[in-house]
Amino acid sequence: MRGWVSDLALGIRLAVGGGRSSMARFALSTFGIAIAVAVLLVGASVGSMVEENGKREAADVYWLEGQSEPAAGVDPLYISEQSTEFRGERVEINYVYSDGADHPLPPGVDRLPGPGEMLTSPALADLLASSDGQLLRPRLPGPVIGTLGKEVVTEPDDLKAYVGAEPAFVEAGEAQAVYRFTEVPTGTGMPPQLLLLVLIGAVVLLLPVFIFVSSASRIAGAERDRRLSALRLVGAGSRQVRRIAAAESLVSALAGLVLGSAAFLYLRTFAEDVEFFGMRVYQSDVVPSPVLVGLIVLAIPALAVLTALFALRRTIIEPLGVVRRTKPVRRRAWWRFAMVAVGVVLLFTGGGGDEGSDTWAVAVSVGTTLLLVGVPVLLPWLVERVSGRIHGGPSSWQLAIRRLQLDSGTSARVVGGIAVVLAGAIALQTMLMTLESDVGLANAPEEQPEPTIEVRAEESVADEVTDEVIAVPSVLATHQVRGTSVYVPGQSAEAAGYPYLHVMDCAALLAFSGVEDCTDGDVFRFAGMGDQVRPGQRLEFREYLDPNAPEGDYDVVGDWTVPETVREVPTERADYAYGGTIATPGAVEGVTLPEMRTVIRVEADPNSDELEQLRNAVAGFGWRASMFSYNTAEDRTADQQMFVTIRNGLYAGAIFTLLLAGVSLLVLALEQIRERRRPLAMLVASGVQRAVIARSLLWQVALPIALGVLVAVLTGVGLAWLVVRITDEPFSIDWLGVGLLSAGAALLSILVTAMTLPFLRSATRLTSLRTE
Repeated sequence: MRGWVSDLALGIRLAVGGGRSSMARFALSTFGIAIAVAVLLVGASVGSMVEENGKREAADVYWLEGQSEPAAGVDPLYISEQSTEFRGERVEINYVYSDGADHPLPPGVDRLPGPGEMLTSPALADLLASSDGQLLRPRLPGPVIGTLGKEVVTEPDDLKAYVGAEPAFVEAGEAQAVYRFTEVPTGTGMPPQLLLLVLIGAVVLLLPVFIFVSSASRIAGAERDRRLSALRLVGAGSRQVRRIAAAESLVSALAGLVLGSAAFLYLRTFAEDVEFFGMRVYQSDVVPSPVLVGLIVLAIPALAVLTALFALRRTIIEPLGVVRRTKPVRRRAWWRFAMVAVGVVLLFTGGGGDEGSDTWAVAVSVGTTLLLVGVPVLLPWLVERVSGRIHGGPSSWQLAIRRLQLDSGTSARVVGGIAVVLAGAIALQTMLMTLESDVGLANAPEEQPEPTIEVRAEESVADEVTDEVIAVPSVLATHQVRGTSVYVPGQSAEAAGYPYLHVMDCAALLAFSGVEDCTDGDVFRFAGMGDQVRPGQRLEFREYLDPNAPEGDYDVVGDWTVPETVREVPTERADYAYGGTIATPGAVEGVTLPEMRTVIRVEADPNSDELEQLRNAVAGFGWRASMFSYNTAEDRTADQQMFVTIRNGLYAGAIFTLLLAGVSLLVLALEQIRERRRPLAMLVASGVQRAVIARSLLWQVALPIALGVLVAVLTGVGLAWLVVRITDEPFSIDWLGVGLLSAGAALLSILVTAMTLPFLRSATRLTSLRTE
């Protein structure tokens, strides 16, 4: 035991006090491992970030089962959730009122705002206080008396407000009486699609990190071998020098752990300022899982030590030099393909577990890992088979091919890290492309849908709202559309198929429905939309005594007989004309109608600030009116910007991981030149020009990287297909993106190899032939 301790102590002294080269090796290794540790700690915090975000989303749900049931001794709190937009950002406005003292409080609220007062999220308070928020101020004119707790502000940049309402708010149709707020569920879980994306992303992004750790532990290996040889000269045994080498790597790993943890804690302070795929988290959310932290603390040193020992497996360190055994080995293919096959089976079956279960998650993660690890595992075998069948060519080409025939593993190992990153990036890119198409975030269609601007208002203020809207300069015309449910006498709404009646004048019909002629008194029905309302049928209008119990007691306030002549129009415009049955005012003249839901359709396509002015015109009516816009120029820009953000985030992540793998490639390429400095010097001494050797080094990487790109593309597309198959979404491939990623990986490999050429001159000096 004393000998082990002495060996480890000597290794530590050599790592931090072995001269300039030792310090350079220590610094580079520590820095590389620190980067990996910081990335791993961020990955270990994803679960906490998702869980806390989910809790806040759950806390933002007001009307859960039982909340509207009266409770003894509790005064009701009336809430109406509405929203507006400000320059593409959603602003959530919750009107609240209670006429009693014993009312419940929403989560994150310590007191209820009075009429006209506001509680806002921190981001909204900052916006209202800034010059940019002056255009939003007319919609929220009241004083800000406090800020909302983060319990109900899902993301730090969310714009949200609680606004105190007037007593008349109690009679508003949108007001919901709440007697209690249920506790936030703790085990909400993650949707299977999101969980799948997180699992695949974790594997794709973390595999290159481990490759980088293993590469960083091999930095400046030549100097280490010379030191170990000197130790043999003074009496150290072969096992001792391996323990000393392990101790050197262990010191760098531990220092990297400390530095990486410090970097993570520093970067964590900027968490609220970073947007990742349109989502932001609080600093307090970024908490690594203790179990994963323990695994990182154990895995990083173990990986560094095992990598150092693995690098010495074919190295004979003698007192007078270092010898490497390089006997060619015929590689077997069966276990390589078996690994890939097992990964495919796991992704096909999900391990036999239900979608979203722990077994399913483990099977998907392991299957993805096996498929991606199969890339560097298959590459040496493929390079060996291809290079063994190539003959002839220029001298530089022959030197490269001969080297690959003798040792295909080294070159394949050099480009294997790049190939893994490329395969993972292609898989993620294809998965996101498919999901983006599913949610409508793919490339904008050639024909945009018609812009729609609606103002929904209570019937009592509909005319006033219309006057305010038409006064906005960018508005060309307005049309009122009133709607209400109709009922078949003696039947429930469900039994009758929920018939609905819209009342609009001919001007609105001509503008929205696509009919070519209209006369006041006409009734229209869209073809193919059911027969809930038939010509000659008698219908009645009801007012339910309890609006929250639509199948309870009601009063019949009027009835209406559908005219015998009902015109059918095509359904292509049903969404724009609200579908169902449409009656012109003359068709229901003299009929007693209940209070109807009024929508004001606005003909305009204003720019951003004009759209804000339109919203400001409606804002003066508070909860009685709200505006919605769809497919306006602003909305299209927001959708396209979201797509660009997702795409740029994906490419940025791919570039980062490719650069990380490029550093690994540079380390391994320099290691390769160091190992071959003696035969390279012999070639130069024999009359071979350095330019020929330089070109041969490029060819030695060009062929493996070409095969690596081929394997990576097949693996990435195959992995994406297997994963998308689980989600039952249509599979689509962005071949342009795949081509760009492949070209970038190939270019990076050639560029990194070219960076090693300056070291070729020093490695091929005749002094390299001398015995050290």
